[in-house]
Formats: sequence, structure tokens, C-alpha cells
Amino acid sequence: MEQHPPLRLCTAYMPPLDYFASLLKEETFEVDTAETYRKQTFRNRTLIVTSQGVQMLSVPCIKTKGNHTPVEEVEIDNRKKWQRHHWRSICTAYNKSPFFLYYRDELEAVLHCSRQTLPELNNALTDFFIAKLKLPVRRLLASDRLEAQRLPEGGGYVPPLDFTPKTPPLYRFDTYLQTFLSAVPLGHVSVLDLLFNTGPEASLILASASPL
Repeated sequence: MEQHPPLRLCTAYMPPLDYFASLLKEETFEVDTAETYRKQTFRNRTLIVTSQGVQMLSVPCIKTKGNHTPVEEVEIDNRKKWQRHHWRSICTAYNKSPFFLYYRDELEAVLHCSRQTLPELNNALTDFFIAKLKLPVRRLLASDRLEAQRLPEGGGYVPPLDFTPKTPPLYRFDTYLQTFLSAVPLGHVSVLDLLFNTGPEASLILASASPL
């Protein structure tokens, strides 16, 4: 029986709703860290919704090999106080959301843990959201990757599913009660917004998303 390959996704920082709606379609997924790093995507940035509108949070990165740096070698510039800025922005945006207090301490611990590379940070955050959303999916670890990346005979490289704020969203989501209304498509908004505003109902909203 032919084995169905896992969904391949790009790495993403506190990923958007589209990211989780996509991985919910599969039982397993892998994060492609061998691809060349691309700027101005959700690989190192996320969108949160504040009283002043949508705010972009960006992790400062160092491309160790210039424009040809693979994602796995992209380092976080921890000389900058980005974690403090991101956490203050998140608290300001969501401290009045109904479920913020239930998740804030654990999320703060994950965010402030010192990490050297971007994939290390992103994987930890994605795993946190999968656990809190109780999603029935599994991220393949490095030990699984060799088997997962085997291609059928005659096949070529399959790029990861990409996510960028400059392209149209992939899914339509049921509206939910937000602390502040989003001026961008929900598919582009960080899963933070959904989790803090809907709590246990978040997974149901993701599961009911329909492709555009």
C-alpha cells in the first residue's frame, strides 16, 4: 500500500489560522527547514489584533549565509529585546480577552526561553498551540524526516505550503467574538487571537474552516 506523504509546511512564528486549518487536514506534518529562508513571510512574523488595528510582530533574524541561508541555519538576533516587546504587545492586545489568563503563563515561558535558531522557537510555539487546541496531528521529528522526505520514483522537490501576509488567505472561517475586530482576513491572523478569544471552541472553528 502506498504511504501517503505528510503535509509539508514552512516554519512559521505563532502561525496564522490558515496554517492550523491546513495541518488539520492531515494526521502528520513536517516543517521544511532545508528550504532557503524567505523574508516578509510568516516564517518570522505574526499578526495580532489590537485596539489600534492589526500589529505585526517580527523576530529579528541573522542570515548566516546571506540570501542563500537555509531556514535551519537562520539564527535569532537575541541582542535585541524582541521578546520583551512582543510580550508587552500581546498583553496589551489580549489582557481583556476571556481566555488570556488560562494560557498566558505557559505561553510566556515558551516565548522567553532562550533559543538560537528560528525553527527551534517556531517549533516550540507550534507544539504549544497544538497541545492547547488539542489537535489530532503530530509533527514529525528529525528522526522521522528521512523516511518522510523519500519521494516517489521520478518525483522532484515538493516545496512546503507557504504562508505570507501578501497573498490571499486559503480558508474562510466562521466569525467569532474578538476583543478587537480584525481589519485583515482571519486566515492571516495569529492563532493567538482565536485561542485567547474562544478557548476550547477554537479547535471547532479551525475544523469547520472551508477552502476559498
